[in-house]
Amino acid sequence: MKRIIQILLPLMLPVCCFGADGFVIKGKVTGILNGYVEVQGLSKLDLGAMPFPEKVKIVNGEFTYAGHIDRPQLVNLRISTKLVRMLLENAEYEVNCSFETLGTDKVKGGKMNGQYWAFSSSGMSPMEYLQQNVGDEFSAWIAYSFIREKSDVEAVEKLLTISDKISPNGQLFMKRVEALRKVAPGVPFPPVLKLVDPSGKPFKMSDMAGKYVVLDFWASWCPPCIAFVPKLREHYNNFKDKNVVFVSVSVDESTEKWKGAMEGLHMEWTQVLAEGAFKSGEGVRAMLNINTIPYLIIVDRQGKIAALLNYYEKEKMGEVLTKLVQ
Repeated sequence: MKRIIQILLPLMLPVCCFGADGFVIKGKVTGILNGYVEVQGLSKLDLGAMPFPEKVKIVNGEFTYAGHIDRPQLVNLRISTKLVRMLLENAEYEVNCSFETLGTDKVKGGKMNGQYWAFSSSGMSPMEYLQQNVGDEFSAWIAYSFIREKSDVEAVEKLLTISDKISPNGQLFMKRVEALRKVAPGVPFPPVLKLVDPSGKPFKMSDMAGKYVVLDFWASWCPPCIAFVPKLREHYNNFKDKNVVFVSVSVDESTEKWKGAMEGLHMEWTQVLAEGAFKSGEGVRAMLNINTIPYLIIVDRQGKIAALLNYYEKEKMGEVLTKLVQ
């Protein structure tokens, strides 16, 4: 055991350092009379409730914007009225140029930002990049950001080094690996997901034993989810008397917004709220490997997963249920 600890300790140092330090972006941009600097997340689905620091004022073209992030992320750096895409990590950056020439190439510093733009301009697919570049944290970022199909995930797991896997993005990727193994057709639905009904009472899948269960993952802030409700109601009416139970699982962060949307849409079937909302590394994303919504999981009478239907496959729900209940 002592020997194992001696081997792993040096590999864990980058993670420890990452957690202790933050990022600093210092700028001197001529041609700006006034304005603000801030970092904006690219996707609510990816960043969840993870906050960035408040915007800072530009004074005589100069600014210092600092903060801390839990893991490297692709963001927009907003400088006055311009947006600059960058891969932000906890490192030091410098922007020194005129406002007219301000662009992605003017952000200097860090390591992964340069790697991101090299990858973007290489023409390589994420899998090709990973096959040719292993052993750095950018590989872990590539893996977590792009690799989602089961066969690809299993192949990439073999490519990543131990240091890749224990990096912040690497740990999230390994949770995806674990979820894919536990969430697949023919596998018992994992009982670890915590759900509550509108009254706050815990909802247990074990109470649905002997029934077919359609789990519809959605949120009040998701337009495609809202648009799918009429179709979901149609299937509910067609199958509710055939031993099929429909359960809409909200990944909202706000209980009030969840209840408001649920009541406004008159969703008359079972409604529950998932713990962890839709934050990366938590709740349904970590436990069930659900990265986009709407998403459907159909469970058979033995409590085993019968089908996993993503946004593009959800139209197959009627066909799947028809075969199950025959």
